[in-house]
Amino acid sequence: MLSKILKTPNSSLVQFLQAHDEKFRKLRQTIHANPELSRQEFETADLIESLLKSWKIKTERLSTTGVIGILQKGDFQNGKRIGLRADTDALPIEEKGNLPYRSKNEGVMHACGHDGHTTMLLAAAKYLAEEADFDGTIIFIFQPDEEDQAGARRMVEDGLFEKFPVDAVYGIHNFPGASAGKILIKKGPQMAGTCEVHIDVFSKGGHAAHPYQTVDSVLVAAEIVVGLQSIISRNISGIDSAVLTIGAIHGGHANNVIPNKVSLLGTLRYFDLKVRDLIKTRIETLAKGICLAHGATCEVRLIDGYIPTINHDKETDIAIEALSSLMQPDFITQDKVASMGAEDFGFMLHECPGAYFYIGNDKDEIFTGLHTDQYDFNDNNILIGGAAWVTLALHFLGK
Repeated sequence: MLSKILKTPNSSLVQFLQAHDEKFRKLRQTIHANPELSRQEFETADLIESLLKSWKIKTERLSTTGVIGILQKGDFQNGKRIGLRADTDALPIEEKGNLPYRSKNEGVMHACGHDGHTTMLLAAAKYLAEEADFDGTIIFIFQPDEEDQAGARRMVEDGLFEKFPVDAVYGIHNFPGASAGKILIKKGPQMAGTCEVHIDVFSKGGHAAHPYQTVDSVLVAAEIVVGLQSIISRNISGIDSAVLTIGAIHGGHANNVIPNKVSLLGTLRYFDLKVRDLIKTRIETLAKGICLAHGATCEVRLIDGYIPTINHDKETDIAIEALSSLMQPDFITQDKVASMGAEDFGFMLHECPGAYFYIGNDKDEIFTGLHTDQYDFNDNNILIGGAAWVTLALHFLGK
């Protein structure tokens, strides 16, 4: 199996990881069985910190439940510095599978593979601490709160790159839909930015049998929903990408009453901040214009969330060089389509050059998507992902 994926399946790195593979599988399954929600990853952080310390890696806490590992070797004062990031939080989902290590915490589940991301980076940290020779510094970033309120942004605001400066930072995420162990990496946009769209329409309600005596807030809201779609098709270049979706409409309680208020809730996804700003301006102008035409009013609130995750060209090339030396050609691809999903690693890449890439997660041709109650991380990726991290770190520091 490994010879199909790796160019050097019998290397000292692979042999080391194989010798510890069962231990790390059990570790991953332990983390899976004890998931913690965003900003509540206290036991997970304690476990990570204790393991890093046992391997003589210095640790510090950042953003309460974030753990930073600092590993310096050789002529580190004149060497390069690289950051490697794994997310640690779980999701508010009740696990439905019958795994022997299924979640013990009701309503909480590792449904996005952060248990696996954490374990891959820990496997790499053990090898790099105990076996590897290099000149430089490796910063292991175990980040909380990826799923909820952008823990990456909070770590940056709390001084991540001032306290632990690096020349580049890298992140990896598992990818259902690709063969286990397959690396997907490319330059440019990876994940979209987000903006919450809230529009409240206010009008003069009344009896549904006499709409001429009212200003129909439902009709006005419906015209806004339809009108918003013209922004993407008529205000944005076909070369650019954006999605604007209204996902909820709330207004009224009876079939014979026109309500005074209708609320719209939606999301904007984008890859370019200028495109975002243009769309936000058009949303407000269009909504208020439609309301004015009907004699209604509205309140528009546009709340920015995650920013786009965009890989830097030079650092992506370095990662491709490193991973190409590890992976068989069929197990590395550079043509993955960017996703309109969101990922807070974009905040790290906004402050520091680097790249975000993926590792396939499929099991026996069975597809189980992220954020579903049957999802499970593929433990075969612990060895491969750990080898990828080690190879990238040593290649980067060697350059």
